[in-house]
Amino acid sequence: MKAIILAANRSSRLSPFIETRCKPMIRIAGQYILENTICYLKEAGIHDIILVVNHQQELIRQFFGSGQELGMNLEYVVQEELQGIGHALSLCRSFLDKKPFLLVYGDVLTDYNPFLPILQTYTEMDREVALIALPESSKEFGNVYLDHEMKISRLIEKPEANQANYVFAGLYVLFPKIFDLLKEHQNDISRCYEQMIETSGLQACLWEKGWVDMIHPWHILGANRMLMSSWKMAEIDNSAKLLGHVHLEGSVRIGANVTIESGTILKGPCYIGSNSYVGNNALIRNYSAIGPDSIVGYGSELKNCVLFGKNDIGRLSFVGDSVMGEGASSGPGLITVNHTVDYTPVTCESDSGSVETGLVKLGAFVGDNVAIGARHVLGPGAILKHGRIIPDSTTIC
Repeated sequence: MKAIILAANRSSRLSPFIETRCKPMIRIAGQYILENTICYLKEAGIHDIILVVNHQQELIRQFFGSGQELGMNLEYVVQEELQGIGHALSLCRSFLDKKPFLLVYGDVLTDYNPFLPILQTYTEMDREVALIALPESSKEFGNVYLDHEMKISRLIEKPEANQANYVFAGLYVLFPKIFDLLKEHQNDISRCYEQMIETSGLQACLWEKGWVDMIHPWHILGANRMLMSSWKMAEIDNSAKLLGHVHLEGSVRIGANVTIESGTILKGPCYIGSNSYVGNNALIRNYSAIGPDSIVGYGSELKNCVLFGKNDIGRLSFVGDSVMGEGASSGPGLITVNHTVDYTPVTCESDSGSVETGLVKLGAFVGDNVAIGARHVLGPGAILKHGRIIPDSTTIC
């Protein structure tokens, strides 16, 4: 069986991180989303993958290439114009044989392998299968309703009410007849699913473990927390240097050639990527992921945050409930304020207007290659676009 992974779309609501990467190339808990998906496919015995790409596709091609290093066979299909899921899938027809295949949305993340249960369901039922999940809110997704045989009986695309209901989880086993349906319905994938439900039937496979479809930048933090919560033990590379007294608690993962100075406390689950440096007396708290080639200065505290890599956090800083893009740096004394004065839910101001996050604890979102000078305070929900330069907050007497 082959797998098609859709990795072409550009999701503007993930600004300030989507301008410089495609969503599947966001690094979560030390691993790219797409890397995580491909490893799950390999574990499930799927080695032939068709990747549909467009936005920032060179990042995918440079990192994965032909897939040989991962023991996989990757082929690339370019969706020149972003015309939706159905159109992207239609481009893959000539790359498939006349057998069932997996369709995978490339921006979905799970904490365990979802391909094992959906393939088992397909083997048992011998019909098309859709993975379904139950998020806290189903407003952003296609809502599905089930009959007594766990077949999908109805589909409602993005209902107005904010409720909890089963949704399509972005993973399907489909038969080649889907391409005829796409042609019939002008590449409207929802219409195709509806016709399948009404005629041959679409079997549901219920996913009851962690599942995240990242729509807004704060979902990166939720996805990072979900993956780290599944860690069972500490992993420290033999080349890592822990100098003097370094205190470790819980599931701490430390990559190759990392140096951690004396007095630092690491509270897992947390992750420090390869070739990184952590200065004396730093505090790295739960659910912090520090990407490779990063520096954390003396006396700094990190809590529930994601640093994509090549970051430099100045000494005596606090970065909490925040995400920093690749190459983002700060001078000493950076403070990310992670709650309002009265602890009301944080609102983010995006290009499309104000967005209610529903979160009481939320820090800042700093794009790639942002340079923040010394002694700055970023308010809750602050968004800094990539490449921005903020001079030192300087007082001259």
